[in-house]
This record gives sequence, C-alpha cells and structure tokens, in this order.
Amino acid sequence: MIKISDFLGKPLISISDAKSVGYVSNVWFDGKLQYAKTAEITNDDDDYPERAYVELRYMQCDGDAAVIKTTAHISASNLVSATTPCPINRRSFNQSGKALGHVRDVTIEGRNVQQIICDKATFSPKELLSLSENLCIFNDTGSPIKLAKARVPRPSRTAEKTPVQIHTSVQTPKAPQSITVTRTPGVPVKDYSFLMGKPVHSPVLSGGRVIIPAGTVVNEKIIELARRENKLVQLALRAY
Repeated sequence: MIKISDFLGKPLISISDAKSVGYVSNVWFDGKLQYAKTAEITNDDDDYPERAYVELRYMQCDGDAAVIKTTAHISASNLVSATTPCPINRRSFNQSGKALGHVRDVTIEGRNVQQIICDKATFSPKELLSLSENLCIFNDTGSPIKLAKARVPRPSRTAEKTPVQIHTSVQTPKAPQSITVTRTPGVPVKDYSFLMGKPVHSPVLSGGRVIIPAGTVVNEKIIELARRENKLVQLALRAY
C-alpha cells in the first residue's frame, strides 16, 4: 500500500522527454473516496500549464520522484472523472457528532482506497457516510446506516400562479462571442487546503522580498498572504 502523503510534494519526471514537469500538489478522488483518480501537477515554468493533471494509472511513485512515460499523459481533461480533492486536513466526525480529529492520510493499493486515517480512528471507504469541502462524516457503529435524502423545496403556489408575460416585440440576439475558459470546470480556485500544516522548505519571494520564510508552517493566514501576493503556485511548490 502507498500513502497519498508519499505523492504530495514530489517532482514529476517524464522518462521519454527527460524533463521535470512540475510537482505533485494534490490527488483527486471520486465522490465517495473509493478510488484515487488523478494527480494534480503544479508548475511555475512558462513552458507548462500552471495546473495540469495526470491519471494515476500512468504514474509510478516508488522513489524520490513520481514518474510518467511521456508528457502526452498530462492533460486538463484528466480531471473529468475526479470530483473530490485530497481530504487530508479535513475535520472528521462520527455519525453522532463526536470529533475524530482531522484526516491525516489516505492509503491506496493501485488506485483503490484502502484506509482513511484520522487522528483518533482509521476507516475504510465503506464507512464514509458523507463528505464536503471541509468535513468527513464516518460511521463507527459497525452496522450500515441509511441516510435520508436531502429534501428538495417545492416551488411556492404563488410562483406557480404568476402569469407569464408575453412580449410581441422580439429582437434577434447578437451572435455569442467565443469565450476562453481559463479554469478547469470543477476545480475550486481557492482550494489550497491541502497545504495546511505543511512546512515551507524554501522562502517564497515577491518583488525581491521574502514574504514567507523557510520553516514556516502553512495555515490559513499564510495561504491568504500568498493569494494576495499572487504566489499560491510558488507556495504549493515549496510546501510539502
């Protein structure tokens, strides 16, 4: 079994191209944390996208670096099947509201998740009841728990009876202009929570001055500082 923490922060090397193409800054999972799907690669080199993605089936991570056969495996479209960023550092509770600390690591075999390791307990993916951007809820009873479906509010009757206005004067809309999407759909721009608790191994500079010294442990204030200085990528490369 391999720990997800063993991936994070490692350089990614392409064998056929003999190139270092960035660092593994995140690992994305399916919505139920059953499979590790995609590694997120962060790079501040102008020759490569700032954020790109490699399916884990193309990657090996047994030594000091993660390895792929060719840079052809790097693509923004690789994130399509993955929906959940790495849960490390999310708060965790059981079904009764008892705090279980934070998620500290996830172990995988191949791409299958084996264990989700919290401060006070370790769970299998089958024991995960639900998760969100900030929380993981686990079932520690040993018996299945069926959750009620979220209730969808019905439209009010007033809204149903509101008459629809019909305009007889219709203008032909202008042809839509092409729009360039600079952010991969489904990727939260603000999602750098995976850096929480990691030490910064080399200083982060902005305009020739040190804004985050080496040895700093990343917290919310450090992430916000890097955001204001437009240095989130550099922080991700230096904190692991």
